[in-house]
This record gives sequence, C-alpha cells and structure tokens, in this order.
Amino acid sequence: MSQPTAFSPDDTTRYLCVAARTDERFAARMTRALLTEDLHAAAPSVGFSSRPVLLHALAGLRQRRVRDWCLLVATALALILSPLWTLIALLVILPIGGSLARRAAASRRLRDAVFALLVLVILLLISVTTVSALGDAPEPTRRTPDPEPPVAEWLVGLPWLALLIGLVMYGLVVWSEWQIRQTLLSELTRATFSPDAAPPLPATQAWLSDRLAAIDDAERGNVTVYDGFTPFIGHGPLVSTWSFALPLLRSDSDEESVVPLDTVELVAHVRDRLAGIAVEPDELPGLFLTERAFVSGNALTMHPALLPERDQAPGQHLSEADLARLAARPHGSARHYLCAQVPSWGGEVVASTFLHFSTDGRLLYLQCDRTVLGPLWQQYHDVDRISPLLTAGAIGRLLARAASGVSSAVPRAPFRVLRDATFYWRWQRHRTVERAIAQQDLGYSYGARFSVREEATDANYHNYFQKTDAAKHLKLIERHVLATLLDFLDERGVDTTEFRNRQMTILNQGIIQTGGTSNVGNQAVGSEATATAQFATPEPAAGKPA
Repeated sequence: MSQPTAFSPDDTTRYLCVAARTDERFAARMTRALLTEDLHAAAPSVGFSSRPVLLHALAGLRQRRVRDWCLLVATALALILSPLWTLIALLVILPIGGSLARRAAASRRLRDAVFALLVLVILLLISVTTVSALGDAPEPTRRTPDPEPPVAEWLVGLPWLALLIGLVMYGLVVWSEWQIRQTLLSELTRATFSPDAAPPLPATQAWLSDRLAAIDDAERGNVTVYDGFTPFIGHGPLVSTWSFALPLLRSDSDEESVVPLDTVELVAHVRDRLAGIAVEPDELPGLFLTERAFVSGNALTMHPALLPERDQAPGQHLSEADLARLAARPHGSARHYLCAQVPSWGGEVVASTFLHFSTDGRLLYLQCDRTVLGPLWQQYHDVDRISPLLTAGAIGRLLARAASGVSSAVPRAPFRVLRDATFYWRWQRHRTVERAIAQQDLGYSYGARFSVREEATDANYHNYFQKTDAAKHLKLIERHVLATLLDFLDERGVDTTEFRNRQMTILNQGIIQTGGTSNVGNQAVGSEATATAQFATPEPAAGKPA
C-alpha cells in the first residue's frame, strides 16, 4: 500500500464524519438543526460535503439507540432485583467512576488507566460490603425474639445478581466503543475513506431523503439565506472589515465630470484577474472564486423568486442574469459579493474575502469583509493515530472510554429512549406549528442558524503557521484586489490620486484578532469592529479617513 504524501481534498469531510461518529453532542445538534428544522436554509458547506457527514451521524445515532434501549432494560431489571444497590451505583459509583474514567481516557499513559480501574474496583468492593452489612440481621436478644435487619430485605435484594447485570451493561458500552473503533478503521481512515460510501438511509428514515436532497441543492447553490446579523455563516468568524467611497471624477479634465462605471463589468474584471493569480505557480494554489448573494432570512417577502411558498424552505440558487441584476442594483436586504476563498493545511484553514461593489451617483463604493475558518477539534484527528493492532494502551483507553460512557449513558438512557420513541410525533407537531407561524408572520426568519463546519472548529490553532498563513492569504488577496481596481479605474480615466495616497492605509488595516475590540486611529480590530475610509473630492482639508 502506498503511503500518503499530501493532504487529501476529502480530509475535512472525513474528519467531520469522525466527529459525527464519536461526538454524540455534535451529532445530535447537527441532525436536529439540519434535518428537523427543515423550514430553514442550510449554511454553505465550505470545503466539505454535508451528505456523508449527516449519514454517518444518523448511523451513529441508530447504533446508540440500540445501546440505550438495552441499558434501559438492564437498569430496570437491576432496580427490581436490588433497588438499594442499584441506587447506590447510580448515585455514587457511576459519578465517581465516570470522572476517573474520563481522566484515564484523556491520558495516553497506561498507568492512569490502571489506576482508575483499581480505584473503581475498590469503590465497588466497599459499596458491596456496605450493602451486605445493611442487609444482615442483628444478633437476637431476649427482648427481640423476632429481630429485623436495619434495611428491609427486599431493598437489598440480590446485590450480586445486580452486579452481574451491571457488568453486562458495561459490556454493552464496551461493545459500542468497539463498533465505533471498527467503523473508524474500516471506513474513515485516510486509506479507506470515500464520501460516496457513507451508510445509506434505512427504510424507517426514508422521510429524511427529501431534506437531504434540499441540503445537496443548497450546497451547490449561490445564495446564502442568513439569520440575524451573521451573513457569512459557514465561513468562520469575521476577523476584519473595511470600506471606502471613491469619487468617479475624470483624471483628464478640470471639470468635475463623472465617469460612468458598470458594476457587473468591474466584478468580472476583478474576478478574471484573481482567477489568473490562482493558476500562477506557488502564489495562491487552491483559490476558489464564486459570486454569491446574501439575503436576510426575515426579508424574503421582498424576493419572491427565493420563496415561492411560505410553508417550504427557501431556494438557494439564482440564475446568472438575476445575480448580475443584483450586482448592478443592490436593493433591500440582498447583496451581491465576489467571494475569494483560499484553503490551506489540507482545507482545514480557509481564509475568505468578500467583496461588494456598488455605484451611487458619482461615487464607487467597495465593502471588504474577511473571515477565517480555523482547524477542526484536535480529537477528530485521532483517527489518523489508531493502530489496527490492539496494544495494551489501546485496550486500556477503550475500557476507560467505556467506563466513562456508562456513567453518562445509563442515567440518560430513559430520557433518550423516550425522546427517540416520540421523535416522529414531535417532529410532525413542530413542522405544523412552524409552518402555521410562517404563513402568518411576514417577518419569519428562514435563515440558516447552524453551521456544521463552524460547530466543529477548534477554539485554538494547532500550529502557529496556520494562523500566519491565513493572514498572509488575506493580505495577498487584498493587495491583488486593490491593484486590479487601480488598473481598472486608470483604464476608464478615473482620477485615482486620492486612492493611491490612501492605499497603504487600507493595506495596514488587515489585522487578525480573535478576541476583544481594539481601535487605533483608522483601524478597528475585533469580532464586530469596522474601519471605514471615505474619500471625498480633493480639497485642501479633505482626504482624512473617517
């Protein structure tokens, strides 16, 4: 077998499939937001494919459903056989043992797993001894011819049989962890992964096929229907933004005559120039250019082409003619953007630049927003470190994860079983209520509220140069855009004197900051900060940044 020598374009999809299989909370949130909330638009899938991730999440949930049903039956049987012992196990042993097991599972040292196991065994022996002592009758005396034990015999029951049931429950979780391990090895390693080989939908979940098809269509679409104030959902947090307004005065005339500009032509010019640098060797490999419309989800009544029926999810595709009309005349809550995405580090870090051009009378306006998607959580990369051979350390970590899983799965099993048993009924009721509200409320928001990629993004970079590469790519795109814009304006005879004088100011505003807000002069840095430079008609006192 040949050894991998480079990142695969499918790595991000593969790691997200690993997350869907191993992270129960991530899988539950994703399926609830994307599949059950089917009246809302889907966020763009940046650098990955949604369908295999969702199918792996559904397969993992089905596997855990079987585990939860078995745990619920075993817990009920244990409560019947030995109520007191089972309650002590649920209230004392499981919380303490689960905490020890989580620490052992997070550690890569075998001695930590052995220590946690020994503490758990000692705790178990102490509990069994205590329960047995409570169940023994005291020695008879003369005044108590019929002594009673301190605890009713039926409460103690058969603790050793209950212990056996507890071991069976632990074995169920070990089996579940083993199944996950085998799935990772057989389907989600770098050598075995194929997006098209995801688990199919069973007949019992065929009703989800329409929603999956809608998500596939949205993934190929060119419209983002967003919720609230996050138009660039799916592309990561906003790291910087700047804008300027430039008067379109002729450079070869003393009179203040205006040069008419076609916004669609300007967008095409910038896009062609950026496409040219994408094919240059060692400059911006992997640069991906798209034209995209961003529409507020609570204002779709102004865009009937995207919402033909109020009880259906909005469309997320516009024809080229409609997109060009929006670029020429932006209106309402819809805006046209030229999007430049530069993936790096196997597609895990994506630097995106969004450019909006418009003309208003004698002014050209440019809005530049920039986002960065960071790497996925580090634990999703553990699939690349799984050995097909079972070592002592691997067995210890598997047993520790199973012990941690028992401590969390057993108390939650009744609620999960009830939720699963009533899911279809609750989903139908929710759909009915949501559609009734959408029919009446003209301001109902159909916008995307959840991004798979952003949900799985780590809070920190894994390598220092991941952050610097993202900053570099944003700078390169920014410099090429400004150079292209200058060339375009010079060719049309527009006076760019003021623009040239302020070019360095614009370039120096590209600072990435991941927390807080800083304002220095004309620079605004932070998640919601803005820096705006307005260029007025050249006058003695004009030209200062706003």
